[in-house]
Amino acid sequence: MNITILAGSVPSTTFIDAQINAMAEDGYPITVIGKKTGAFYYDRNVRVLLIPDGIVARLLFIIRMLFATGFKSLFKIIADSKGITSLYHDLLFYLPVIYSRPDKIHIQWAAFIHNRDLLFELFPGKIVVSLRGAHINYTPVTTSEIKESYLRLFPRVHRFHAVSKAIAKEAEKYGARPGNTDVIYSFVSDALLAKEIQPKESRQHLHIISVGRFFWKKGYEYALDALSLLQRNGIPYTYTLIAEGKTPAHIVYQVYQTGIGDNVRIVNGLPHGDVLREIEKHDVLLLSSVEEGVANVALEAMATGTPVITTDVGGMREVIENNISGFIVPPRDIHAIADALENFHVMDKNKRFAIAAAANERLAQQQDKKMFVERFRHFYNN
Repeated sequence: MNITILAGSVPSTTFIDAQINAMAEDGYPITVIGKKTGAFYYDRNVRVLLIPDGIVARLLFIIRMLFATGFKSLFKIIADSKGITSLYHDLLFYLPVIYSRPDKIHIQWAAFIHNRDLLFELFPGKIVVSLRGAHINYTPVTTSEIKESYLRLFPRVHRFHAVSKAIAKEAEKYGARPGNTDVIYSFVSDALLAKEIQPKESRQHLHIISVGRFFWKKGYEYALDALSLLQRNGIPYTYTLIAEGKTPAHIVYQVYQTGIGDNVRIVNGLPHGDVLREIEKHDVLLLSSVEEGVANVALEAMATGTPVITTDVGGMREVIENNISGFIVPPRDIHAIADALENFHVMDKNKRFAIAAAANERLAQQQDKKMFVERFRHFYNN
């Protein structure tokens, strides 16, 4: 079975690339189509079709694809396009997919189906779609055109993959049928799960860490306001925020305005291995998001033995049981976040380790790679 992956960029996100490699290692021939955004490392069963940059390079690519596909479906693409510019972009999208000769086309981000009605006509019964947090929770709410595409095309999707039960339920609003969705949680690497976690020594200063990217849904403003309350209550702490990209001006100003600058360290991106080591060195991971599917950074923290305080968003309750394998607080509630951090600060190390051990055990039961591959095998073969 040939699987074509549409993720937009090559490489894609860490968890999408992990899924691609896991299924390629299981023997599936996979073609990844997208624009190159950096170095990528895929299994030998993965073929990569890169969409080039620049008009001339893209026109040559289109010509090469036309001959390679034998001009298959060209007239349908022309008839479906709305003008020269639309035709140019449509050829860049459809020709590599046709060339890949897929048995299944896996669209990794739901919004990518927007106005792609022709894809469903060219490949009936072959389109599968992943349901992830942002593209289901708020994109169709803020963009009416996307909502219209979902309502029109979701009923034509062969099968859905959801990263959580909560996301699967949300997608039903747009026509995803309950019996047509497989909930498959992201997996944590075998190497990370195999590592034995160790109790952390209690320290006078609480070492807190958050990891993500600078995006409104991560709720860093609420984390910083909660930390200002913590400081006001006399709780000694240090806070490390690791986020890709330039620090937004409003974050810099908020740190200055709240007077917590001496306790805050902002790191603008690190290699993945370094991020894991930073998480392991800290006492607790704080996830202050206002929207999520299931945050992979929380899973990685649980694997390294670092307890997690998370807001009650998306599918986080599906991986963390409050006060047993982590801590759950209401989203946007800075007082609840501050209280959870203060309670964690006074918690003895044995209780902290019991929380970490329960989280690690839950991962082993639910986020195992072998289980993930088996469920995706069923997803693709169904």
